[in-house]
Amino acid sequence: MQYTRYILLAIAMMLLQLLLFNNLHFLGICHPFVYIIILLCLPMNLPRWGELLIGAGVGLIADMVCSSPGVHTAACVLVSYLRPMLVSRMVQNAERLTDMVSGITVGKNVFMGLIGILIPIHHFVVFLLEYWSLSQFGWVLLATLLSSVLTIIIVTILDLINR
Repeated sequence: MQYTRYILLAIAMMLLQLLLFNNLHFLGICHPFVYIIILLCLPMNLPRWGELLIGAGVGLIADMVCSSPGVHTAACVLVSYLRPMLVSRMVQNAERLTDMVSGITVGKNVFMGLIGILIPIHHFVVFLLEYWSLSQFGWVLLATLLSSVLTIIIVTILDLINR
């Protein structure tokens, strides 16, 4: 049952990213990447290789959806690598989490801390690889900040709706 719910969430988020959020560009540099909720909500009882494989798969699909060559794959694999370490440091008995990670299962403060760390890391990697120039580093930081804030707001709202 839990995996069916998770697969439906993944499909819905990719469709939302493709049909809605890829067409929203606030101020020309603010791009919400809500598909990252797929990686943030993975159950903790998955093996590490499975989580990295899912991260690569989600990134590849996002690259196809967003027409970017490997940018999202790199960012998603990094998030998939860092997430279990962060959750295990932030949650006692994290290995016992068999349901999706959400504001309910880990607590809203922990969930906000988790997305407040991982979303900016994801966005920073995406924009750094996309701009690929240190002369544009100011734009990378500004795009990371604005896009992260918008994505965190949207992910928080989606987490509240998913309850």
